[in-house]
Amino acid sequence: MIPMRVRDKTRSLAKAIRDDIVRKVFAPESAIPSERELMQKHEVSRTTVRRAIQLLVNEGVVVRRAGSGTYVRNTESDLRFARMSSGKILCLIIPTFSNPLYAEVIDGIERAARGSGYDLITSQSDYQVASENSRLSAMAEEMAILGAIVVPSTVEQPAAGALEFVNTGKPLVYLGRWPNDIEADGVRIDYDEAARIAVRHLVRLGHRRIAYVEGAPRLEGFSMLPAYRDALVSAGIARERSLARIHDEPSEEAGQRAVEALVAEKIPFSAIFVRNDVTAIGVVRGLRNAGLKIPGDASVVSVNDSVIARSMDPPLTSVNVQPQTLGSLTFRVLSDRISGVYDGPPIYLTLRPTLSVHGSTGPPPKWAQ
Repeated sequence: MIPMRVRDKTRSLAKAIRDDIVRKVFAPESAIPSERELMQKHEVSRTTVRRAIQLLVNEGVVVRRAGSGTYVRNTESDLRFARMSSGKILCLIIPTFSNPLYAEVIDGIERAARGSGYDLITSQSDYQVASENSRLSAMAEEMAILGAIVVPSTVEQPAAGALEFVNTGKPLVYLGRWPNDIEADGVRIDYDEAARIAVRHLVRLGHRRIAYVEGAPRLEGFSMLPAYRDALVSAGIARERSLARIHDEPSEEAGQRAVEALVAEKIPFSAIFVRNDVTAIGVVRGLRNAGLKIPGDASVVSVNDSVIARSMDPPLTSVNVQPQTLGSLTFRVLSDRISGVYDGPPIYLTLRPTLSVHGSTGPPPKWAQ
């Protein structure tokens, strides 16, 4: 549990500034002290100062002016912004709307946000850092936006837009993975465990010739190839390079191309572990084009357990990454930051996935037993 003294730092500082405004220590339209001055006077961290100021912005007491500072609200233009910020608005940036997994994540975030009185603005970055930067920069300047949830395009370093956003004092929560060197929280699924769960399931069924298929986009921290290989070794199965198929093509095409290559090269396999449900569509198509039955000739297990997996024939055995829970938990972390319930150092949460067994997996064919 977070100590009460830590939890109350933000609220205490916000109250002190608010009291000074009421006593006219800071007159209407005048600037309040700088972050450094507030840090020194109240002996608090820069993060606490920024959170306190954000609370006052949310309340309509002060207004930020880009490149100038924070001012006591009074003018007609400030009143216009006050009307804009009377509703609580959050922004969500995801790579693409086309992946059904994100639709379920968004649903979890939106339901939790709506239940707490927030509106949600969602946009896609198309896996482009420049796009992510421009959206976050715009949101940083918009006073009505109280916080952001971001699925980052890269984790090599924080995006400039993300740094700009958090430097305004607004909280940001990363979803799925996160860079270092930024004051932001993170919530993710343990994808390494997802791979282990999938491989263990196939091994328990008796499979030894298990292929791995992955398509584009290939993002750092999201490939399950290392965990797949480790899971095979843990099961006493030798790793075979020819069974791992990674194609820099869109997911469905990559899945079909991988199966076609395995068949053409006469690489024996009795099961395929697929990086995600979308890629699995291509895998299933490739198997059927080759005249192979699922699961009689080849079992298929994937990751995500999205509506795609549940709609396939047969329904796809898939590792459930709990997208709605992931979304609602991410919102809760952000909401606690905005409200000042939590004002401590960045926190990073990892959810453990589970397996949803359906009709696409079964014992290996006789030749593989």
